[in-house]
Amino acid sequence: NWAAASANDWAKALGQILEKVVLSQAMLNSCRELRLFAGVEEFEPWLEHTTEMLQEWAVPDAEKRRCLIESLSGPALDVIRTLKLIDPGVSVKDCLEALDHTFGSVEGPEDSYCKFLNSRQQTGEKISAYIQRLERLLQRAVMRGAVTAEQMDRTRLAQIVRGAQYQNPILLHLRLRERREHPPSYSQLIKEVREEEERQAASEFWEAQTLEPDGHSAGKCHNEENPSLVYGKLRISWERSGSCQRVRGRGPPKPAGVEDSPRNDRPAGIPAGLIGPRAEVMVKIEGAECKA
Repeated sequence: NWAAASANDWAKALGQILEKVVLSQAMLNSCRELRLFAGVEEFEPWLEHTTEMLQEWAVPDAEKRRCLIESLSGPALDVIRTLKLIDPGVSVKDCLEALDHTFGSVEGPEDSYCKFLNSRQQTGEKISAYIQRLERLLQRAVMRGAVTAEQMDRTRLAQIVRGAQYQNPILLHLRLRERREHPPSYSQLIKEVREEEERQAASEFWEAQTLEPDGHSAGKCHNEENPSLVYGKLRISWERSGSCQRVRGRGPPKPAGVEDSPRNDRPAGIPAGLIGPRAEVMVKIEGAECKA
């Protein structure tokens, strides 16, 4: 028992050490992604990039503050040093706010909040891109004192519902309008939205693969099943999409009983895709099996 307990303690300690090493390496790599700022560069792009990066890191605030300070030099670093003299445990939010007051544009809380409320999803803009753009405006409004940190989730979701394009399918599917009383955090919201965007994009792609030029689709077809015809069309779609080059030797799933043979050259004057590959199936004619 003593030996087993010692082994378990040793394994637990080793696991904790490895976890710290992995976290330290991840933070080192993340810190390197922050852009340097000395106070003479353009401030607004740096602030947007830094705010977004720090928000994505699932690490303690002290680690974020350390990375932020390492990205600063010159007058910008002097601002944070002064803050740390007053409060050694100053938060990342207070650091960014002090830098914004020192190097940012002169903008009151009303102006920043007005820009946030007037933000709308642009034509052709993904809802995830709109949310990310909106988040930068919300961060600015918080720094200016127009919105409190506790109000961010509710304020964000309310503006997304107002600013997104009417009847946006992702908003409808995720039931965001119904969740305004209990809004998700930014990280949870952007995760759900991006996953739903990928799901809908995949669904539209496969729907397009089975859609005929005249609007005929498999889901609305009432004709008798024709595996050979379906396989031929899937084969053409597979080849056009380049999937056969990405996965050597593979093609679309082949229906049972269907055997394809080498494709003949297309006769001159026949548009590409009009004639699919040949297929042979076993049929019975007057009791005798034969290929057709």
